Amino acid sequence: MNQNRRYKTSKNQKRLAMKKISFIKLLLVTILVATVSNGCTKKFSSINVNPNAAAIVPGTNVFGRGIINSAGTLFGERLDIYYTGSYAGQTAAIGLGDYEYRVDINNSMWTGMYTAMTDLVDAAQLAKNEGNTNLYAAALTLKAYDAQKTTDMWGSVPYSEAFHLDSGLIYPKYDDQKTIYMAILAELKEAAEIFKSGTGSIGVGDLIFKGDVTKWQKFCNSLRLRVAIRMSNVDPTDATQVISEVLGSPASYPVMTSNSDNAYLWFPGVSPDIEYWYQRLGTTTGLYTDQYRMNDVLISTLKANNDPRLTVYARLNNNGGYGGYKFGVNQINDPNNNANNCSGIGARFANNPAGFSPFLNCSEVSFIIAEAYQRGLVTGDAQAAYENGITLSCTENGIDPGAIATLLTQPEVAWNGGTTSNLQKIYLQKWISLFKQEEEAWSESRRTDIPLMTNISVNYQASHNRPPFRLAYADEEKTLNPNFPTNVVETDIFWGTQVWWDTRTGVH
Repeated sequence: MNQNRRYKTSKNQKRLAMKKISFIKLLLVTILVATVSNGCTKKFSSINVNPNAAAIVPGTNVFGRGIINSAGTLFGERLDIYYTGSYAGQTAAIGLGDYEYRVDINNSMWTGMYTAMTDLVDAAQLAKNEGNTNLYAAALTLKAYDAQKTTDMWGSVPYSEAFHLDSGLIYPKYDDQKTIYMAILAELKEAAEIFKSGTGSIGVGDLIFKGDVTKWQKFCNSLRLRVAIRMSNVDPTDATQVISEVLGSPASYPVMTSNSDNAYLWFPGVSPDIEYWYQRLGTTTGLYTDQYRMNDVLISTLKANNDPRLTVYARLNNNGGYGGYKFGVNQINDPNNNANNCSGIGARFANNPAGFSPFLNCSEVSFIIAEAYQRGLVTGDAQAAYENGITLSCTENGIDPGAIATLLTQPEVAWNGGTTSNLQKIYLQKWISLFKQEEEAWSESRRTDIPLMTNISVNYQASHNRPPFRLAYADEEKTLNPNFPTNVVETDIFWGTQVWWDTRTGVH
């Protein structure tokens, strides 16, 4: 009904939950031990205790559930490949190629984000009760991460009054995006200060960094940079303050600097603990049979710059080359928009059962720093940070140093080269590096309008000149929460009111 501590799931979510269950066997064993140890008594008052009550569950277990629920929504096939992948110009569904809207799936994505954040709120409270400050800071960090994703996809959402059902707050108000961003920055700042001298083990629930507090600290401060740069066009004062603090005090606020710092959730790779894209796209025969393919925008960009990541991001099509699905008024009849010509998604991303869900990587951080330097928000070597970002992205994707060096000399890649500005180069290379982080790639394209995408799905071509601005609100929220905002315009489901930091003009 609303997002406060809501554990209702759709049928699709329940099936996904069953697939995930063995992924947290270790957590369940720990819960069972805790339950048994608290239940062996002859006193009726003790026997009559709910064995599933949060009070007897270790905070790290709930934290692990929060990680799984976050990844399941953000990096699942529907939201990450079909929806935001299409909006970002990186993936597409051949034969359909539209901007699909289904009420049940849309509701489930909203519910999934609030379920994950509720888990993390619970984990933080349990950690506080346990006196475990490192776990508290980690839970607060990931909750802030999910909050940014949620507000960037929908705009105004409940936050300050969310997660308070136990206080009788059933219908929380919607906060505007600036308010949410300031709250996120405050939470990340709190976590960053705790990580400096925190105590306690993050525990078995840390499925991302396996208990490495230093990596959580870097993740936290890198997120501060992401939030700050995203809002820098609409609130440069607060954004610059955060960027200056983080980059000006590397000992106090370290950030990701190498691919070993990447915040990735790696999967065991044994059924049913299979990476999400592989669940839909993977094959043991090498034959590609799924409808999902690469988008022409990304394929054309990589080919234009002789980018060696092309062979990693995409598979050869059935004609022995690389092609992508092209949106537009003629997309259904375009002879190139077929299964033989459109390349499948590369094996590193789609055909590894023990693959990864990428929460954040260090190449993005380097591009954020490059942008901050280039725009004069802080002082530093923008070219070095830019070239480092490309190198980190390529290295992660298995590109050898010689090929990286050649890429850096391509006219529209080389610093001061070609016809595009250096800032435009930073934006484009950052967008390329975000492959498989499709919500982020979509957000960056909305913020910068790079790459320029004017070929819209045929269903909406007559009315719009850019891909969708936002996700549609859950119908259950619009129907059941009396505090749903009346000042938000939803045009053709996906357009209307632009999110706070989307300052583009002339777009519709």
